[in-house]
Amino acid sequence: MTLLNVADEARRGELVPSFPVSWYTDPEILEIERREIFAKTWQYLGTTESLTRTGDYLTVTVGDVPVVVTRSAEGINALVNVCRHRFHEVAQGSGNARRLACPYHAWSYDLEGNLCNAPRETRFENFDKSQFPLVKLPVAVWGQMVFVCLDQDVAPLQDWIGRLQDVLIDVGVDVTKLVHRKRTEMTIKGNWKVVAENFLECYHCAPAHPSYTKAFDVATSEGYPFEVNQDWMTARTLPRDVFKQEPDKAPYNMVGPVEVNQNDYLWPNFATWTFPGEGNLLVYSFTPVSPGETVAHFDYFLDPAMTDDAAEKLTEFVDEVGWEDVRLIESVQRGVVGNAVPTGVLVPDEGQVVAFQKLVRDAVARAGR
Repeated sequence: MTLLNVADEARRGELVPSFPVSWYTDPEILEIERREIFAKTWQYLGTTESLTRTGDYLTVTVGDVPVVVTRSAEGINALVNVCRHRFHEVAQGSGNARRLACPYHAWSYDLEGNLCNAPRETRFENFDKSQFPLVKLPVAVWGQMVFVCLDQDVAPLQDWIGRLQDVLIDVGVDVTKLVHRKRTEMTIKGNWKVVAENFLECYHCAPAHPSYTKAFDVATSEGYPFEVNQDWMTARTLPRDVFKQEPDKAPYNMVGPVEVNQNDYLWPNFATWTFPGEGNLLVYSFTPVSPGETVAHFDYFLDPAMTDDAAEKLTEFVDEVGWEDVRLIESVQRGVVGNAVPTGVLVPDEGQVVAFQKLVRDAVARAGR
């Protein structure tokens, strides 16, 4: 297996000033980010597990917009969960239904969002039901994963996810052959940018992740090579040689078609890990709740042939790293709240963080901030 070339930033370079710390706490900055970043990009909603039968639906919130996702005879639909009459949410929770009926005034819609009935509609002059459907949103499925975007003009999902898909296939992971086995939810007391930046560097791995560092050689830049490709960033490392020679000593079963620990990030809040061993993909998604709080999910997609014991050992190993990261992120957030240290610095090993911060700066600049 050929490793990625080590980026120049990981070999040499000057220190780069970080964001002003106020960007991690300012509600106005978060509102700009919601409008200029999250509303214009594909957002991962979850899996198709609860959308297998015609009539299945689930409700989520994307940014500030309530969304209902349905399974009709034609496939999966994403609709703004707002009645065209007086703005009440049409659906709550999840379930199965032939129609979605607004509980406020009983306007009802089919699973593709077309208005079917409005009480006493025969009394409405020049009323054309076809003019009042639920607002449709772009929706797409990758493997068992469902994505939606609030921007009607967003490029196709494949344009965004295709590069990641090719890299995963190159390391032996075919998402279409994996099944969802577990979800871990984390409520993190930290800004979403701190969450992203923590994922995008392994400069902290040796001091902060003892179990991970025992399994993978990440104590040097050369052990954790990375690349930056605009809004897609990737890094890769190998397990320590001892686990190839004595696999029983590994923290989980590292024997299988996947030979590397592959870490990928797609702007703005979607990341994946795959680990040496049997087919696996950990999807890491994170969504801001407020300037100081983020909800994150670990979704594990595994080879259906993986035993329960093997799956438990792998997920426990990765969850341990994840909870260690939560403690780091929350400490950083406590450090920025007081605004006592106005800026930090980024070192050469943190080239992916530098690239991420440029993407955020560009988005904020578009808003005229």
